[in-house]
Amino acid sequence: MVLLIVTLLIGGTQGFAQKAKADRLFAAFNYSKAIPYYEKLASKNNRHAAYAMQRLGDCHRLAGNFEESARWYSNATVIDTTNADLFFNYAQSLRSIGKYEEAAEQFLRYAVLKPGDPRGELFARYSREVNKWTEPEFEYELINAEAINTSYADFSPVYAKDGVIFTSDRMARTGEKRYGWTGAYYLDLFYSQLKKEEGKEYSEPGAPSLYSAGLSQAYHDGPATFSSDFKTVYFTRVTRKIGEIDSTRYYTNKLKIYSSKYLEENKWSDPEPFFLNSDSYSVGHPALTVDGKTLYFVSDMPGGQGGTDIYKVNKTDEGWGPAENLGSNINTFGNEMFPYIHKDKVLYFSSDGHPGLGSLDVFMSSIDGSNYGKPENMKAPVNSPADDFGIVINDNDREGMISSNRPGGKGDDDIYLITIKERLPDSVLISGLVKDRESLEVLRNSTVFAWNLQADEIVILKTDDKGYYEIWAKRGSSFVMKGMKNGFSPDCLHLAIDPKAKETTAENRDLLLGKYKVDQIFRLENIYYDFDKWNIRADASVELDKVVAFLNENPDIIVELGSHTDSRGSFKYNERLSERRAQSAVEYIVLNGISNKRITAKGYGEYQLVNRCSDGVKCSDEEHQDNRRTEVKITGVIESEDAKVEQPLDVYKKGQKLGISDFKDDFFNICTDSQKPL
Repeated sequence: MVLLIVTLLIGGTQGFAQKAKADRLFAAFNYSKAIPYYEKLASKNNRHAAYAMQRLGDCHRLAGNFEESARWYSNATVIDTTNADLFFNYAQSLRSIGKYEEAAEQFLRYAVLKPGDPRGELFARYSREVNKWTEPEFEYELINAEAINTSYADFSPVYAKDGVIFTSDRMARTGEKRYGWTGAYYLDLFYSQLKKEEGKEYSEPGAPSLYSAGLSQAYHDGPATFSSDFKTVYFTRVTRKIGEIDSTRYYTNKLKIYSSKYLEENKWSDPEPFFLNSDSYSVGHPALTVDGKTLYFVSDMPGGQGGTDIYKVNKTDEGWGPAENLGSNINTFGNEMFPYIHKDKVLYFSSDGHPGLGSLDVFMSSIDGSNYGKPENMKAPVNSPADDFGIVINDNDREGMISSNRPGGKGDDDIYLITIKERLPDSVLISGLVKDRESLEVLRNSTVFAWNLQADEIVILKTDDKGYYEIWAKRGSSFVMKGMKNGFSPDCLHLAIDPKAKETTAENRDLLLGKYKVDQIFRLENIYYDFDKWNIRADASVELDKVVAFLNENPDIIVELGSHTDSRGSFKYNERLSERRAQSAVEYIVLNGISNKRITAKGYGEYQLVNRCSDGVKCSDEEHQDNRRTEVKITGVIESEDAKVEQPLDVYKKGQKLGISDFKDDFFNICTDSQKPL
């Protein structure tokens, strides 16, 4: 069972007592009790039959019985052909049982009925592209954790010191009342010790027991997250509201977060409410980082992206800071929930808004400071057409657990053990280092543009504190890797992975970046002028465009553009000609967007010859050509306060995936033999 925040509006005066009774139960989320009333109503040939069939579909869908929900929705669509929501929910149920082509057809019918809602065509496309998420990059094995699963809902495990703590709606105490939504009992936290038998690759849980009577109340408790020292717990709780009843005569109880401190012998302090708890919206599914400084949670508070969004709060000296929505890269128009933070580096969460296999799929996003990489679907077998959520990964990175209501389990939601063996045979780990070309020191936070030539996709990589980067790729792939860092000249390498190679790793040569220095001079090749002229020819503009790109990529640098002639002609003539040529080149660069404060022109005439060809010395045309050159010299850096507000490479985030059209046409030109960087 997945706790979702659902708004169900039922209007108008009810025509029959039976319908009114069913609707009251439905409005109170007592789906299991409402089903028999709707079944009686659906069996009668009257004007309420289609409505009752739709409600039966809703009841079974919200309780996770997708086969039954699809059957009832199908019956309803025969009678009611204009109800857009009916077709949308029917399509979602079909998608949840793996009937993707049928789901796509129903999503398109919804799109016709509601052309203003993009979900119809979008979800139809997701359903037809499902093969993208059926081929995992890791070799996983999922095993039902039979010892802790029951016919009830068992989900959201978290690792304890020597075991696992999870949430379940099995009976926790004798005489406990049942929950009308599913007909099961109320949620509580349970504990199971983990043991690893000899010869097995994974740890198995033993028989569970109620985790703590002090954290268990008469209504829902769980899921939970613990601090790394297990002295603080944050958990979701739903309490019965006492007081004035609302217009439907039932309450919509909201999820809330509570925290408690460990005292002794599994005794906890009285739970304290989280400062963001509200009777107007839900706050739940807490997930704490290892360092304890950030708490992630789920809420449908106003101002979000969709149904439920993932938020975070950071700890300050005064307490928790304001709630921060993770933004549109993570949150969608759908529901994002069940966040989990692995080693403070990866965010795992479930979503029905991102493209996937079914209702809820698990996604992962790399964390880089306050930035989150593009969510990646974890694919099958971790994900399935059903609800998959509540994932946790062991510190050894070789095993984990996940909750799912996929077919073949023991009950509603089951917990599955995940063994992570290795990448599939067709995947290879490409890794390398980025270093300073002169000192060979590693360069942290460098940017590597990994251009996959087969997929025509560019993945943004960032080096860690050791100058290391990595990317997984399929065998047979070809890459161009361009390394860049502000203040350094770029470097490139080409890599082709043998489709028949047996190795699972491919180490590259180091990407060596040259640090730019004051008084450093770069010669521009192929800058030609017509005889006795200084206008910029088309062939010269190609080379000057490199200067424009260089200055755009290094906004702190100031340069001088110098023009030199050979010794033929008088000193004054050559000095005047070179000055005009240099000024003409600078004007071209300024016209292409570079501030005239960052570049100056200097004509050197024949005063700085690079060879013996001075006046009176007989030389070949090639020797004179060596002296006719244009050079760029770094003369300093901008010292103003706004010079380093944002460097150009800062706009690229780790894990970001872009197309070649997102870059200028010449971005990878330096990676060919004929093009050299400044």
